[in-house]
Amino acid sequence: MILHQIQTSTHCDNALNTCLRYIHPNDSILLSGDAVNCLLQTQWQQRLAAVNLLVLQDDIQARGLQKRIDDIAAKMQPQLFHIIDYSNFVEQSLKHNKVITW
Repeated sequence: MILHQIQTSTHCDNALNTCLRYIHPNDSILLSGDAVNCLLQTQWQQRLAAVNLLVLQDDIQARGLQKRIDDIAAKMQPQLFHIIDYSNFVEQSLKHNKVITW
């Protein structure tokens, strides 16, 4: 079970796209940094729907996206992602066998 941490925007590189090619059903993806912006795009919401998806709260707030992300989360049934803080990130790092940063 791997925690894949994606930090870069989907506009800058293909880290998220590459990750999705290799991900195992038991793995999780953590969006941090500029990667949280992908949640604003319907195509990425659809591609990530089948993944255990975590998103760092501080990075949402730092980019001024809280209201938009809350609106997206409210529309998604079942829930598309889980917003976590840094202590939850540490817990997830320990829960998974390995962490890969893309």
